[in-house]
Amino acid sequence: MSVTHIAGPDVQVGAQLRQRCAWCGAILLDYDLDRIAVPEGQDPRPGMWLAGELVEVDGPVSWTRPHADGEELPENACARIDHEVTGAHHDDTVAILTDKQTGGDDE
Repeated sequence: MSVTHIAGPDVQVGAQLRQRCAWCGAILLDYDLDRIAVPEGQDPRPGMWLAGELVEVDGPVSWTRPHADGEELPENACARIDHEVTGAHHDDTVAILTDKQTGGDDE
């Protein structure tokens, strides 16, 4: 089953280059730059997802999903997963998404 994540900014510490989901923190890309072979004259930095893009991950395969700002997130978005798992349960946005999934406000 695939999960759609929201690409966060890439971060480089020494030779380690990593990109995580901005919502749940899942690792989307992880490189040890010392272990990458690059042809002479080619940009040595590997491609990363643009921050804010929706990235669908299905096992070892990843791709971007078309999405316009303001549209609902896809059903398989990590933001819709149990919020105890993602650690995002204190965010007001999560409460709104949960209300939309359950059909109303529990309060």
